[in-house]
Amino acid sequence: MSHAPGRDVWKKLVFLQRFARKKLVHLNLQLLYDCNFRCGICDFWKEPYLGLPRLSLDQVRVMAEKLRGRPQIISMGGGEPLMHPEFLPIAETLAPDHFLVMITNGWFMTREKAAAIWRAGFYEVSVSVDYADPDRHDEQRATPGAHARALDALRLLHETRLHPWQRVQMISVVMDDNVDEMERLAERSSALGIGYLVTLYSHARGTKPRRAGDVDLGKRLLEVRRRQRSFITMRGYLERFGEAVSGGIGPCRAGKNLWNVDSQGNVTLCIDKLDEPVGNLLVDDMDVLEARLLAAQRANRCTGCWTSCRGPIETMMYGSGLGRFADYYQLTRDVPLGGGF
Repeated sequence: MSHAPGRDVWKKLVFLQRFARKKLVHLNLQLLYDCNFRCGICDFWKEPYLGLPRLSLDQVRVMAEKLRGRPQIISMGGGEPLMHPEFLPIAETLAPDHFLVMITNGWFMTREKAAAIWRAGFYEVSVSVDYADPDRHDEQRATPGAHARALDALRLLHETRLHPWQRVQMISVVMDDNVDEMERLAERSSALGIGYLVTLYSHARGTKPRRAGDVDLGKRLLEVRRRQRSFITMRGYLERFGEAVSGGIGPCRAGKNLWNVDSQGNVTLCIDKLDEPVGNLLVDDMDVLEARLLAAQRANRCTGCWTSCRGPIETMMYGSGLGRFADYYQLTRDVPLGGGF
């Protein structure tokens, strides 16, 4: 797929207008629930998700037509997105009108696949690494060799980028037992020439225990961020970790600024409310869905998460101070080909 600068200018301008008007700008699109790992912090490899259908390329084409004129940051996920047999043509379908990002576990990455991901039009790919210690990471994933594969995926992705605006990041879920490893992970990211991000653990979906840590999480991570240039998670997002752990952060803007579509096209406020659909993107009109999402958001009293799909968007839209703009620039700035942070 060739890069079309004119098309990019158009979608950026429309996106900025939607952002300024506080419209929907971030979509979590779950292509499938299949995963080769059995992570202790995820339920998608368990019942009732086993055997659920995958989104097909034809279905995504229907969605793309309905989303035309509404450019979004589309986070393609699952499950493990690279297990979808039509992953690349799906990405090529969505890329002309949207900003594609992805989080992967890295297991299936090859040099050829990394290059194809960038050709498809991705802006950002993050690989999940939760521990600096390989054995602890592999134990969390229930898969020997997971840590080594993840680091290799990060290297391949960074080396095969086609444009400076295409970015690679390591991302970690912050929990009670890995906070002290964040600095080592940021250092490893710096050595690889890539950025480092974190997201706060959420127990809101399923029956997972609370593992988000203590109220000093944010302060500790901000200290690491000051020391590590590669640590580019927004300060305003980190500053509220203690608040999120102690009592939750509200109001949640899921449904107003961010939303979720599952592998059957069902539309929900977020990934933690899959049992509360407001409609289906394959069937319903987009204007109707936006109205339903907004109504559901106004009635929503949930403060159960402060994850990276919610926190940075809300920090930018509703935060105070000019520092958030500097942080957003650092988060999205071009990275020279062959160089790093």
